[in-house]
Amino acid sequence: MQFRQSVLLKMICIFSVIFIPVLAGAYDINEKLAVEGTLTGVYQYGDFDVEGVDDADRGAVVFDLGVNFHPTESDEFQATLSFGAGNGLNSVNPFSLAPYADDLEDDLKDINGRNRDYLLEAWYKHTFKLSENIELGLTGGIIDATAYIDDNNFANCECSQFMNEALVNHRNVNLPSYDLGGVIELNVSNFSIRALAMNTKFESGDDGFTNYNYYALQAGYKLATAMGEGNYRLYGFTTNERFHCPNERERDNLQGFGISADQKLGDILGVFVRASWQDDEAVIDHDIIYSGGININGNLWRRENDEIGIGYAYLNGACASDIDHTIAFETYAKFQISTFSDVTLDVQYIEDDMKDNDSRDGFIYGIRMNAYF
Repeated sequence: MQFRQSVLLKMICIFSVIFIPVLAGAYDINEKLAVEGTLTGVYQYGDFDVEGVDDADRGAVVFDLGVNFHPTESDEFQATLSFGAGNGLNSVNPFSLAPYADDLEDDLKDINGRNRDYLLEAWYKHTFKLSENIELGLTGGIIDATAYIDDNNFANCECSQFMNEALVNHRNVNLPSYDLGGVIELNVSNFSIRALAMNTKFESGDDGFTNYNYYALQAGYKLATAMGEGNYRLYGFTTNERFHCPNERERDNLQGFGISADQKLGDILGVFVRASWQDDEAVIDHDIIYSGGININGNLWRRENDEIGIGYAYLNGACASDIDHTIAFETYAKFQISTFSDVTLDVQYIEDDMKDNDSRDGFIYGIRMNAYF
């Protein structure tokens, strides 16, 4: 049965790239209403060097559908739904990092213990135009913190850039997704400030789901240079005291800060870097993470919609963690097949060095295909 499911997923992946581009035809319905969708198929093979764990291959298919309504220039409504089949290698992954950071079949059911399936976002935003160079935006509803905090132009989208979670967002920033919250955004010329507050839940073992509040503040600056645009961000976050400590009778909060930066170096090359630090009074896997890499645009071979990404992440194990440190290396090459589709070839290397001198490592080879409208 498992073999047949794997073959079926591979067939759906191929169908998504070859046939959907012919059928796709929905764009802006009118100047106020737009519908967009992406069908993503992923297949990964894990060559694991982990005692007691066999090599494995798995696939997954995800369809994302977004509806955006702009009744006025100042008002915006957004709803995003996602449907998945399969959990990919994440379901048998022996490492502390997920090899594919997208929301897969199991992630899309009973989201955050809210008894809600498939609905990821449903929010309203109003923008106040205070002057020619000053805007204030207020957003409220079911939101995704990754859209506002720790963003990065070259390493932030698991559907079109890196697939490993360490190169999409830093896990020790603990960004919640798809729950009730609000965001205040102030843009003053090239400066921006974002303040976010969310109420969400985490799965806490025998206790089921535990409710907590998450708060984050990010300041950003967009730098225009002769080489190209750069974006530099500094953020901090905190929660209330809901998380287990090494002494299980105690609870503490999660808190930390970080930076995220990306810079174009001409029409072909771009670089990115992230660094984040988290307090480890509560039980966590990693307290310090550094990552960075380069982006090579297809202009180098006269195909501007192609790109190559190379990234590396180092994650330091926290005091109460069994992990001494983790490293992740990933490189991908994305090629546009048609106006409506692309294909990405991906290679990852992950290593968990444990404090008991044990080591787990392995290569993950993947292919990702997108069809979109």
